Amino acid sequence: MTAEIRNQHGQKMGRKGKETRQKIMDVTLKMLENRSYKDITVSEVAQEAGVSSSSFYVYFEDIEDVLFACVKAAALDLGDLHEILDEDWDHENLTAQVQRFVDTYNQLWAKYQVELRIRNLEADQGNVRFLNVRVETTRDILQKLGKKIARLNPSLEHPYQISIGVHAAMGAIAAQHEIGITRGASKQTRKLLSAGIVEMICEIMKGGPS
Repeated sequence: MTAEIRNQHGQKMGRKGKETRQKIMDVTLKMLENRSYKDITVSEVAQEAGVSSSSFYVYFEDIEDVLFACVKAAALDLGDLHEILDEDWDHENLTAQVQRFVDTYNQLWAKYQVELRIRNLEADQGNVRFLNVRVETTRDILQKLGKKIARLNPSLEHPYQISIGVHAAMGAIAAQHEIGITRGASKQTRKLLSAGIVEMICEIMKGGPS
């Protein structure tokens, strides 16, 4: 059950308060499409959201606090990904299921590219609360994928570690619009590299009996 969201005074928010809080979040994310969050001020966000700076502080401590709320909201929208991982994968439907998994992952990145970029940047820099939400967000995904790898290819010694590597590669690719890797006249786009991820996962899983 989702915890009740409260303002900075510990008060439950009504419809208007929730709308104002969401407006501040939406405005901040829009600004971050082309700017670093360290360059954005509370007064800028408040003005763009149509509220006073004092009203901003009713809902958030600072800009980082807004971003953390955005990251947490994005983390709640992973149901489609878990649904695919909870379905049966076997050697007959493997390619189709892996393709759905990778496509859904890429769609989530496209939808939440700002939030996920900030989450990873802050986590990589040692920001504990962003690191914790990344761990909490990815833990079940990695475990479920690792179990599927282990079941379909029991000859592998480190299926969970393989799932971590696969997930890291997926994240690196999904975070880019166009990957700047070229060979001759061929540019390696995200679409091509994602196709390679699908093929790699399938080949990893095909090693064992159905």
